[in-house]
Amino acid sequence: MNICGFAYIKKDATTCRGGENPKDFIGNICAVLDFGWDGCVLVLNPQSTALAMFDKEDVYQKFECGYVDGVITPPNLDMLVQAMYVMKARTRIGGYNHILRDMVIQASLIKGVFYDKFLWERQ
Repeated sequence: MNICGFAYIKKDATTCRGGENPKDFIGNICAVLDFGWDGCVLVLNPQSTALAMFDKEDVYQKFECGYVDGVITPPNLDMLVQAMYVMKARTRIGGYNHILRDMVIQASLIKGVFYDKFLWERQ
C-alpha cells in the first residue's frame, strides 16, 4: 500500500480500531493508506510501526496526495508525471527536505486539499 494522504486525528478520538496503542495515533498527524467511502481512514502511526482505522468523526483535518521518496506530490498523478514532479521539487532553488515536506503537510491540512504553491513562488 502507498501513502495517499495525511490526516490529523482528533485528541479526543474514540473509534480507534486495530492499533495496539491508540495513543500513538490520537492527536497526531498520520499518513493515510486508504480513505473509506464513508469518511473513515486507515492510517499509519508517525513511527511507521502500526496501523489503525478511525471513523470520520475522529478525523479533524485531512487531504489527499501522493508520496514518493519523501516528496509530497499532488494526488492522482500517473507515474511519469509524478516522477517529473519529484525531480522538479528536488531540483528547486533551496532543494526539498523534511522541513518543506512538513510545511506542505501543514498547509494542506489547513486548506483541506493538497497545497504547495509557496514552494514555487520565488522560482
